[in-house]
Amino acid sequence: IENVVTSFAPRPKKAWWQSENGVEHVSIQLDLEAEFHFTHLIMTFKTFRPAAMLVERSADFGHTWKVYRYFAYDCSASFPHVPHGPPRRIDDVVCESRYSDIEPSTEGEVIYRVLDPAIPIRDPYSPAIQSETQWVNHPRLNLDWEQEGRNLQGRAAGKLQFWGSYPFCTGGVPACLCCGSAEPSLLTARLCTATCVGAEPPQLCTAQPGHVPMNQTMHSPGPTLCCDCNEHSRQCHFDMAVFLSTGNTSGGVCDDCQHNTMGRRCHLCKPFYYKDPTKDLRDPAVCRACDCDPEGSLDGGLCDSADDTARGLIAGQCRCKEHVAGPRCDRCKPGFFGLSANNPQGCQRCQCDPRGTVADGSRCDPVSGECFCKRLVTGRSCNQCLPEHWGLSHDLPGCRPCDCDVGGARNNLCAMGTGQCQCRSHVIGRQCEQVETGFYRINLDHYTYEAEDARLHQGSVVEREPPSDRPASWTGTGFARMLEGGWVEFHVSDVPFSTEYDVVIRYEPQHPEAWQEVRLKVLRPSPVSASSPCGNTIPADDQL
Repeated sequence: IENVVTSFAPRPKKAWWQSENGVEHVSIQLDLEAEFHFTHLIMTFKTFRPAAMLVERSADFGHTWKVYRYFAYDCSASFPHVPHGPPRRIDDVVCESRYSDIEPSTEGEVIYRVLDPAIPIRDPYSPAIQSETQWVNHPRLNLDWEQEGRNLQGRAAGKLQFWGSYPFCTGGVPACLCCGSAEPSLLTARLCTATCVGAEPPQLCTAQPGHVPMNQTMHSPGPTLCCDCNEHSRQCHFDMAVFLSTGNTSGGVCDDCQHNTMGRRCHLCKPFYYKDPTKDLRDPAVCRACDCDPEGSLDGGLCDSADDTARGLIAGQCRCKEHVAGPRCDRCKPGFFGLSANNPQGCQRCQCDPRGTVADGSRCDPVSGECFCKRLVTGRSCNQCLPEHWGLSHDLPGCRPCDCDVGGARNNLCAMGTGQCQCRSHVIGRQCEQVETGFYRINLDHYTYEAEDARLHQGSVVEREPPSDRPASWTGTGFARMLEGGWVEFHVSDVPFSTEYDVVIRYEPQHPEAWQEVRLKVLRPSPVSASSPCGNTIPADDQL
């Protein structure tokens, strides 16, 4: 290229090419001396960008040409036969206006990518895609001067009738040698570098030993050997063993994989990282760190690197100890508790008595280890009956009431295994309901006052015939049926002397639940004498 102008000013771009003054139609044609997979073009202008411009290619050393893309300030005027707007397919030839505006007046760019990242490509190695990129040996740029509608205001005729362009970048993959074992030419090295940093998507070149050097013309080039590093590496090398194992299709091995990736194509995650199934393989954040609980995981927190249904692997699943579960290995399996780093198995087995535990008798609280007991059962292992109950069994409640005799037993407590109540002297039987031979007892209800003979408020008398096959559970003619909020007043007149008496009220509930509250009030005919056995009684003692 002629007409190179050099500036000694202290700035990065010291030299540029400029066209001959006054020439409206200019072409820039490159002879690459070999065939390449063309990927992109970036051109920075010293002057204003052209009003119209097109990018062409030749695959037969300049004999025939095919247009890649049209650029114009007014596509309808400059290229009326060409469709406008962004391309919808990779092979669409369209005219775009975004790189042909007046501004900026210097360092304006024109960028063209063969594989537009905005267009989804299902198979970048398909013949249709390859035909758009491969075997380019002569790229050419045709530039046209201003047309009406874009002339600069205040610009005198005859001035600025040229273009200036800084060194521009063309990116492509050589069809043969690139960064290989043979000595690459200067052009080869520059193009190889451009490929590593600019291809969309980046595909690095590697040389197969024995390929034709770059400075030889290739009319029947060999296969292109590309390293698909999934945008996680900018360098690779050729490996003959890999080349043979892939059926002589690719011997490229990526070097220095970034973003916590590894593998021949940087397609695997490093140990202690896993592939996020929601992200694309080329995403810099595709590999996420394993998040394993150190108390329940094995192998120092290693997790499954990717989903693999055949092998039963789930991305991010940590390797759990024998009795531990969860993606992070942070909880005990059902039937185990107490996650601990000191336990080789992670958790210890629940110690639950199946007779007293609800549902599955092997389950317990995963943290405390306490079992889930039946209604009448208690204890950490659900192996004890509640007070006043006995006979732990597989029954639904778990235990049964002691039901000790109120008069013959000291209390309502009994032995959990046998149900034996604590009997008073000379009283026997499990419930302490029998008297030893040679003794007799007065009935507990020796002084009996029937409710049906008392004064009733919000109540009624219900007579009942005694059963013929068993003793009656009541005395008198029946019962007094009382409603909530009612009261019964008994008249006691036959107590022979003052002493401590127990007031026992016998009743049959008509509701599944017991009475919530019963109030008893003693009404005395006269004040208590200080000399009587009840002389220490206070008024509050008469309110129960």
